[in-house]
Amino acid sequence: MKNRLIITISTINGSKQYSVHQIIKKVIFVLVMIFLLIGVGTLYYIQFLSEKIDHSKVEINSFKTEIVGLKAMTTELKTMGDTLQSNNDKLKDHKAQLLSRINEDTDKLYSVNEYLREVEDIMGIGPDINTSFSERIVQAKEQEQTKKDILVEHVKEESKQEKITAIQKMLLLNNIPNGKPLKYKRVSSEFGYRVHPVTKRKTFHAGLDLPAKHGTPIYAPASGAIVYAKKKGHYGNFILIAHSYGFKTAYGHLSRFAVKSGDYVSKGQKIGYVGSTGRSTGPHLHYEVRYLSKWLDPKKFMFMDLDNINNISDRIDLVNWTSILKQTEKLISLSTK
Repeated sequence: MKNRLIITISTINGSKQYSVHQIIKKVIFVLVMIFLLIGVGTLYYIQFLSEKIDHSKVEINSFKTEIVGLKAMTTELKTMGDTLQSNNDKLKDHKAQLLSRINEDTDKLYSVNEYLREVEDIMGIGPDINTSFSERIVQAKEQEQTKKDILVEHVKEESKQEKITAIQKMLLLNNIPNGKPLKYKRVSSEFGYRVHPVTKRKTFHAGLDLPAKHGTPIYAPASGAIVYAKKKGHYGNFILIAHSYGFKTAYGHLSRFAVKSGDYVSKGQKIGYVGSTGRSTGPHLHYEVRYLSKWLDPKKFMFMDLDNINNISDRIDLVNWTSILKQTEKLISLSTK
């Protein structure tokens, strides 16, 4: 028998002997079992990690698909947003155009209403609170048509304009608007269509704008009766004078009056002072000349005098000069009897 190392362990119960060879076997067995368990555990853990990785890959692919979808949706929403913004801008432009047209139509309606009130005041009928605006327009059109019919009859009877005598010239220059109603240096706005300095829209300008210092005196260009002398809409402080033979003159934006309604004024008499009341951008006189409800260019009358009355009257076609001259002849004839 080979030599063996024997280990004896004694206790109160007795003694046991172990050989080193047996211990080594047991240790080796235990170690082998441990390694086997570790190997099996490692395989199961690797398989578990592989499954987790595969699951993560599936989730990553799903996330990528969702991201692509979200990007496509974002692009679509951006396109829709741009379209909505473009439509919104178009709607804003359309709204601005509509508001501009509404304001323009409102101004036109206001001007028509002002003119209609003026016609009603001149006719002495005044607006009836029970009469609608459309009915008032119909009434005004009927009155205007009557005037036109009368004017047509006069024109038909008109043959040839007669030369004006010296006495007739003096009579006309005293009763028909002529000369300058105030001292001014320039004309800031001519008679006719223009872009309004306040509304910035193209409208008809029925007179001349004559800038002057605030408080500059204004004089009557002919004898007549003060029909109107108070505030009147965008005219501000307003004067309307009725002269002979169907002529009228109007004065807007005055600072104050020197006359009142019902007064009779002579040619050259002070009637008011320059201001900037109503729709105005600065002190000036808005000056109008009217004949039978028609507006005439005041500039032609402002340069009328004894020397050129024939030439200027020939250039004013809207005035029935033949009828006027006949009236002056009658007056002269009566005064010489």
